[in-house]
Amino acid sequence: MRVLVTGGAGRLGINVCKEFLNDGFQVRVFDLDTPRNRESIKALKDKAEISWGDVTKTDSVRKALEKVDAVVHMAGILPPLADEKPELCARVNVGGTKTLVDLIKEKGGHIPFIFTSSVTVFGPSPDATEPISVDKAIPHPKGAYPETKLKAENAIKESGIDYLILRLTAIMYFDFEVSDLKRIFCMPLDTRVEFCHPDDLAVAILNAVKYFDAVKGNTLVISGGPDQRMSYRDMVGNIIGVMGLPLPPAEKFTKEPYCLDWYDTTKSQELLKYQRKTFADYLGDYAKGLTRRYTNLFLPFMRYLVSPVFGKLVVQFM
Repeated sequence: MRVLVTGGAGRLGINVCKEFLNDGFQVRVFDLDTPRNRESIKALKDKAEISWGDVTKTDSVRKALEKVDAVVHMAGILPPLADEKPELCARVNVGGTKTLVDLIKEKGGHIPFIFTSSVTVFGPSPDATEPISVDKAIPHPKGAYPETKLKAENAIKESGIDYLILRLTAIMYFDFEVSDLKRIFCMPLDTRVEFCHPDDLAVAILNAVKYFDAVKGNTLVISGGPDQRMSYRDMVGNIIGVMGLPLPPAEKFTKEPYCLDWYDTTKSQELLKYQRKTFADYLGDYAKGLTRRYTNLFLPFMRYLVSPVFGKLVVQFM
């Protein structure tokens, strides 16, 4: 079975492609031809077919769709670029999705289509007292990215094709970049957050294809479940604590409510059976990733030399 993964060279996309390959699927990656993406796909070790192209270009997408049995649509413009270039965000996130949907309709509309949306479509929910539920919460997206994701969802639902929409929780990666560090201050420390391991997100997407007939037509939230709920304060504190660094001063964090919360994942877990790893597993994986990226001495150096002397100064300048 051949699966087309749009945006497959992205950080989560590569993880998803590996999951499909490990399960015996044929994978076709569809993404922009950039130096970064060419470097990224090396992780697939030539096991996947690569189709370079642009999701907004009809001919490009039509070629990518040839002889595929399922489509996982992950391509999109993410923050902060989405907020910096809202017109580009709309062209890719909404226009690109419509291009895919229209071409699938030309093929009869029955190719399994999995769309990775985002929990941010719910909007900020600072006064919520219960976990957010797809069945009860009315989306109130705030910002270019969630607004375009919701528009794409609606276009898919109205199209008549066979679909599954997965609203993914925020993803914590193992290879923090400068943009990631800058964004850690974008939500209040007391925000309710629900962690989900990137490997579990990939398993949910894999199982969405494997069990498509049983799950199609649904909109599901993909997150970590009740045992992975915490405050943003605890999440950030534990992640940078891997390096022995203290939590940055509270005044560096915004007071503006953010669009993350705790979620009701009862239905998605029953259908897709993906919640396997914990936040503790992630912290261990993150530590291993730092060691691989630098040296075996990096973490001891940070924990026992840098942090005790310069820790508070370091986080002041993050």
